[in-house]
Amino acid sequence: MKVKVVLGTAREGRKSEKVARYLMKKAQEFSWDAELIDVRDYLLAYTHRWKITLEMEKYREKILEADALIIVAPEYNGSYPGELKILLDTIYDEYEALPVAICTVSSVTGGVRLLMELRTASLNYRMLPVAQVLFYNVDDIFEGEELKDEKYEERVGRLFRILEKYAKVLKPIRDEVREKLKEKREDI
Repeated sequence: MKVKVVLGTAREGRKSEKVARYLMKKAQEFSWDAELIDVRDYLLAYTHRWKITLEMEKYREKILEADALIIVAPEYNGSYPGELKILLDTIYDEYEALPVAICTVSSVTGGVRLLMELRTASLNYRMLPVAQVLFYNVDDIFEGEELKDEKYEERVGRLFRILEKYAKVLKPIRDEVREKLKEKREDI
């Protein structure tokens, strides 16, 4: 099982990075092949949907090989970060039938508004949002890199079990999408 963990903010001092690294570690404990996709590595100023750049091709290939996706992002002004929006918008067909979990990072609201916005966006990309964990007050629930709150451990475990269930069910569709896009690329 291949999972991509998208770290959706490029801000300095981002608390989301702690959550993303924790999720990477948990994925490996579940024996998943996990890879971090950091928006800092794809700092695009705008989308090029019809002009594929090398940066976009690299991202596209990572998403195509994914069986599941976890997006980790903080809530900015009632939504998700602009750099995450731009990254997500660089491709479209590659997301079809991809189960996605959303992990929000916020101190006050827990990221509920971000969750609503990103769930809607993921449906528009033809992904299937299946699980979420809202990480409140990251400084209080982590000690160094370790999560110290058992309730979050349970929530994250449930998130991975749900993602795995949907990834298995959607695998035939994902394989069909991969094949169709491969053929499309060969025709160009």
